[in-house]
Amino acid sequence: MKLKTFSLLLLVVLLGTTGFNAVAQDTDFEIIYQRMYERYLDKSPSQTAVDKLLQIMTPEGAFKGIDYHATDGSPRKHVQSLITLARAYQHPESPYYHQPKVRDSYLKSLNFWVDTNHQAKNWWYRYIPYPKELSTGIILMSREIEQDKALFDKCIAYLRWSYETARPGLMTGANGADIIMGSFAASILTRNDAQMRDFQQRMTRLLTIQPVEGVQPDYLFAQHCGSGRQLYFTNYGKEFVNSMLNYLELCQSTRYQSAGLELLEKLFVEGVQWIFYNKQYDPNNAGRYIHCNQYATPIKLLAERVCRLSTPDMKPQTEQALRRIAGENSLEGNRMFWRFDYMIHRRAGYMTSSRMTSTRTVGNEAGNGDGNFNYYASNGVNYLFVTGREYDRNFFRKFNNRQYPGITAEQDDAPLPIPDWGEGGNNGNSYAGGVSDSIYGACGMLLDRRGLQAHKAWFYFDKEYICLGAGIRNPEGKADVFTTLNQCNRDGEVLYARKGKVSTLTGETACVQADWVIHGQTGYFNLQRGAQYVIACDTALFSLNVNHGTRPRNGQYAYAVVPGLSDTSAAARYAKQLPVKILANSETVQAVFHQTLGITEALFYQPGELKLDNGDLIRTDTPCALLWNEGKQKLNVANPHCESANPASIRITLVRNGRPVEVSFDMPQQESAGRSVAKFVSLPQN
Repeated sequence: MKLKTFSLLLLVVLLGTTGFNAVAQDTDFEIIYQRMYERYLDKSPSQTAVDKLLQIMTPEGAFKGIDYHATDGSPRKHVQSLITLARAYQHPESPYYHQPKVRDSYLKSLNFWVDTNHQAKNWWYRYIPYPKELSTGIILMSREIEQDKALFDKCIAYLRWSYETARPGLMTGANGADIIMGSFAASILTRNDAQMRDFQQRMTRLLTIQPVEGVQPDYLFAQHCGSGRQLYFTNYGKEFVNSMLNYLELCQSTRYQSAGLELLEKLFVEGVQWIFYNKQYDPNNAGRYIHCNQYATPIKLLAERVCRLSTPDMKPQTEQALRRIAGENSLEGNRMFWRFDYMIHRRAGYMTSSRMTSTRTVGNEAGNGDGNFNYYASNGVNYLFVTGREYDRNFFRKFNNRQYPGITAEQDDAPLPIPDWGEGGNNGNSYAGGVSDSIYGACGMLLDRRGLQAHKAWFYFDKEYICLGAGIRNPEGKADVFTTLNQCNRDGEVLYARKGKVSTLTGETACVQADWVIHGQTGYFNLQRGAQYVIACDTALFSLNVNHGTRPRNGQYAYAVVPGLSDTSAAARYAKQLPVKILANSETVQAVFHQTLGITEALFYQPGELKLDNGDLIRTDTPCALLWNEGKQKLNVANPHCESANPASIRITLVRNGRPVEVSFDMPQQESAGRSVAKFVSLPQN
């Protein structure tokens, strides 16, 4: 009797639990649906816009003026027009609120679009914007659509198609997140728990560190990595974050909520805020849509949304990141993003970056007619932001694409290769990387592209940074080889000094052995005896180059860049009291010593030895980048070959007064290969 009673009670409990779960599940669908409805309703469209759509709609539901046989994606206007009609019908402030004419027109036009099933030549349209944008109107008009079961079923199948047919390669990074969100509405309207669980699992996986496309271990974003890892936050990364936030916001506090908010928080704190200065972003992150502020406002809005979702522990950091993205220039430091051969250096008055490439990475790609001039974006670009006006407006439409800031390249007029989808956008050598102690840093690359080789290095301090080049060769070249110190929008007059005499550039060009050049609140100081500088400045652009001549055999350059310097007297004083000493500039090692800071930075391209300014020696058994802070007795080391040739350890020997001290570093492996490691070293007293 007791067993029977217990069994009955257990059955009641199980039935009650099942019923509760079913109710909770239905409640979750209602919550998500209501959130979508309120978000998509937005504002009421203008009466003029709605009247026009009603006038140009054909009896079949098409819109006059749209070529539905076009393959370029232009019929997307049809889907966007459906959104206008849906909002006009549902928005209480609309003059067409719940008018049958608008409802019937929407349903007729929706049926036409789904039956037509337009396929653009570019796969992206049918897989991403068509279903994502069509979802807006379908959610708003779902009650009306459900009255026609055949139409409702066709709409659900249309929205689900991209997710069900997408090959695995499309389900990564931004594309994967977007495809999920394009099918999301179908699962909500059909209350399909299994599909929602599937989305939840996939979104959770995408919200983790990725090996190829997506958020990388150094917290910047990669996409289109078929030929090598490519920085791509301001376009694909932006879309990835938007889709992820949409999912997190819509599913918050429901059973379909996804873990992974922490990744978005770290993406903005550890990555995105570093690329912004004066509301501009480093164009290296823009992919084929190369620009410095086109998407600054949308990214700021994303940062605001991340802040709203942030946990109490992270909110102060995400809020600070938001302020910096919005224009506050308080972030200072140095960061090496080892997954991208990319270093950013910041002080309160400027931001600069070194974008190297290797056999692992590519520069800004081209594709679909965009970025066809981006080939030399892989040659070691060194952007500098002081005022924030350097590369804004239409700079990238009028600049000389053989003179990206910082690069070394031949100045011929032959057509350049087009790095379609990154192909041909990488470098022929695996040495590209750097070392950072989070305040200072050094990086370098072995450039090997289009028949030209060069050892290029950057050394970052407080008031200045030093740029060195060695082993510059172009044996089959047909034109001069230039190293471009900078090319940017013109900002005032150009001043230069030669043998102590200061002159103002009066014509458009000057070829001089300059001591220093001032333009745009920045001073450029020549450190290479006999270097020939080409200064050019018209009404729109300024450029400054070192001319290595045609077919150089062992060219070199050495110069210092001092942001914030605009006074000729200050320039003259700085030139006489240069605080940085070049220790080496060869194909074996490039190194400098900052006398005020007591810091030595070096790029070893092979095992070797470097004599320091005080007579000490540094030896390495492996190619590496190192930073030696003598005052702190701290040594930072990194492997610029990253995973391409990564030893288990690097052994550094410091020799003082003939007495060696050996330090062995266990090097990061796998996806952390290339990250800096540090140790404190106790040297014998003099």
